[in-house]
Amino acid sequence: MLPRVNLLIALLWLPLIAGCDGCRRDSQQAAKEKEAPSEEFSSRPALAFPSDGGPSSGIKPGHWITASQSLKSNLIDARGQLVTESSAAGTQAQDIDPLLARSGIASMRPAVLPKGQMRRFDYRILTALPSGNDQKRGFLSSRFVSSGGSVYEGSMQQPVSLLLPEEFFFVILSERPERFARFQVSDWIRPVRDELDFMQSGGNYRLVIPPTKDVIPLAETMLDWSSTAYLFWDDVSPDVLTPQQQMAIADWVHFGGQLIVNGADATDSLAKTALAELLPLAPAGNIELDAEAASNLLRSWAVSSDRSTEKQIALLRSQSGRVAVDGEVSADANIIQGSDGLLLSRSIGRGRVIQSRFDLTSDWLVNWQSYDSFVNSVLLSRPRRELQDSVNASEDSLLGQNYPDYNVSQADPAFNTRFRLAARDAVLGSSESAGSDAGANRSDAGANRSDPGVKRIDPWTANQSFSGISGWNDESDVIGLSRQILRSESGIEIPSSSLVIRSLGYYLLILIPVNYLVFRLLGRLEYAWLAVPLIALVGAIWVARAARLDIGFARSQTEIGFLELQPGYSRGHLSRVIAIYNSLSSSYDIAFKTIDAAAAPISGALESQDGSNVYFKTGFAEGPILSGLPVISNQIRMIHAEQVVDLGGSIELDESGQLVNRTTMELDEAMVVESNERGQVRIAVVGPLGAGVTSSLLFRPLDEVNLPRDLPMQTSRMLQAWISPDSMPTGSIRMLARYDGSLEGINITPATQQTAAQTIVLAHLKHPAWPEPKSDVNLIADLRPVLSDKTDGDKTDGDKTDTSELDEAENP
Repeated sequence: MLPRVNLLIALLWLPLIAGCDGCRRDSQQAAKEKEAPSEEFSSRPALAFPSDGGPSSGIKPGHWITASQSLKSNLIDARGQLVTESSAAGTQAQDIDPLLARSGIASMRPAVLPKGQMRRFDYRILTALPSGNDQKRGFLSSRFVSSGGSVYEGSMQQPVSLLLPEEFFFVILSERPERFARFQVSDWIRPVRDELDFMQSGGNYRLVIPPTKDVIPLAETMLDWSSTAYLFWDDVSPDVLTPQQQMAIADWVHFGGQLIVNGADATDSLAKTALAELLPLAPAGNIELDAEAASNLLRSWAVSSDRSTEKQIALLRSQSGRVAVDGEVSADANIIQGSDGLLLSRSIGRGRVIQSRFDLTSDWLVNWQSYDSFVNSVLLSRPRRELQDSVNASEDSLLGQNYPDYNVSQADPAFNTRFRLAARDAVLGSSESAGSDAGANRSDAGANRSDPGVKRIDPWTANQSFSGISGWNDESDVIGLSRQILRSESGIEIPSSSLVIRSLGYYLLILIPVNYLVFRLLGRLEYAWLAVPLIALVGAIWVARAARLDIGFARSQTEIGFLELQPGYSRGHLSRVIAIYNSLSSSYDIAFKTIDAAAAPISGALESQDGSNVYFKTGFAEGPILSGLPVISNQIRMIHAEQVVDLGGSIELDESGQLVNRTTMELDEAMVVESNERGQVRIAVVGPLGAGVTSSLLFRPLDEVNLPRDLPMQTSRMLQAWISPDSMPTGSIRMLARYDGSLEGINITPATQQTAAQTIVLAHLKHPAWPEPKSDVNLIADLRPVLSDKTDGDKTDGDKTDTSELDEAENP
């Protein structure tokens, strides 16, 4: 009876309980709505790639970058466009407003915002150049323009620091960032300077360890990797990178990027990606580290005054079970001298991959006094350093750093990165060949190339003032010469007097005698006058086509292209300078077929007469679009465009020394130029080189060969500049040729009927050998024993904390 009563009471209370629950839910919902943000949108700080995921990031001025902006719609589903601009600002308070220093081209991409969801939108942008050395800060300023026309800017104005000309990114892919704490304080990251030297600032590298939990913040095109010098691959999963990011890394390495593969975990991970073909050592399993070989490595690369080497060797020998990589060494890989086979390198195009069989963050290596020298010389292939005491006017001793092999005290940007793009960085042979534009803006560092008192690490490269090496450069030798040629070649082709006289003669001949004879033979001479209007109409159409003019609205498009290829690689870097002429004002769109492209106007205002901006659009089509480019009536507008193109094959020398064209291009005026180790230049004239053709080479001294000087669109000037001995690095071989026309991959609207295009092809067949690494001359302990002991003590304390973790990782 009692259970039934309890059940009845429970049933009676159910409506009341349900009502209370309903009231509670209503009150909670009301509270949530009350707490909901009143703003229509909310955002997170923008991230410039490469990024460590934190709120502060850096950008390199004058380089294309990929960045992201996270945005959320709080009230409704929203659809619109995200517009971003880059700017540089000064250190004075009145100069910090980015609206006062806005420059560059605005980036635009579509944005769809479901209500309540924070969405990340990646975009690409050309970073602004500062107007002076006092500008250390930049901004990425975004705004969301909804389809209804409303604009939200909110807090989407992100300050970013500007990298110095010699400063580049050093990216580390790792799941254990704490192991790289030593890198943060290394003297190759930031040069050694005295504590009292307040006037010096900046460094060689900006260390970035991106988060790997989500889509990793790295660019998906090589054009946005130009500000990165090194990629250190540690223990990340092979799935952290998208196929586009892996392709971008492969392109970047071939054009001078350096990839460091750290030990067993990194080797196994990379072997499962598309980058496996770059490895010097194909892994076959893990073995125990040879302690004798590791000891020899320490002794070989120790600075002469290092007193810690034997201590580290004792630590190394005291423990067993350290892991090393075993496998098959590639035929073109090299064993680093003094490493007993523990370090291997492989030249990939202009770049390099260096692979270690052991963990480069091991305790027996990191606590070594010569570790920074080892990383600087062996892993990074930078020049050796010498620490010096300098005395100023007040007789205070200051600590300085010198590069004895290059007779300079400060790092050249060429010391810190080997990434090069010929269209941006090459120094052409002579001022006569390069023209007035080419080389006009070379810096003093570039001029030092001809100074016998200063030895440069890379005589092929000119320094750029703010962007350093490989920045977007409309004033480079190649682009400058192309602009000069286009000034004389572009515009509407006016019909010659001979065409006018010839056309008039044909018209009169057909109108009178031919017309008369035809109808006379037909016996219908009275119909001859009826054919006159038809003859006049056909004649007008023929004259228009012969003159290649649109009736009443004339357009022309002239292009000089420059294609750079690396040895044995099918993907090349294509630069175009395009001149557009219009008899009436019009707006143009330049669209690309792949994401590996970028474009910007070379000169002139970025706003048309009606105030609409030029935008670099991404996400609207399969490739980016430079949209809204105005061309004023009877004016020429030039565009600088670049792409990474796949030619389906490479141009290379086979084992017998013959030239092989594995691409689909039909080349003319092909020639192979060689500069031997003594700097003597020889040339082999090939002539036409068809697709799939192999040609033998017969070299002769350069002064015995007469090159053609009447090639279309003055392309002979470009060829002659590239074969000059001044532009040939010692120990290099390259092929130069002309492609008659423009390569595919770009679409310009509105289309023009009058076009002219030529493309110069530069195929590197052999790059100079990498310099032999050398240990630093001395250590900081040689000049500052007290400071060194204090620094070593601090490092030792920190290393004691991590030693157990290091040992546990190596001895599982």
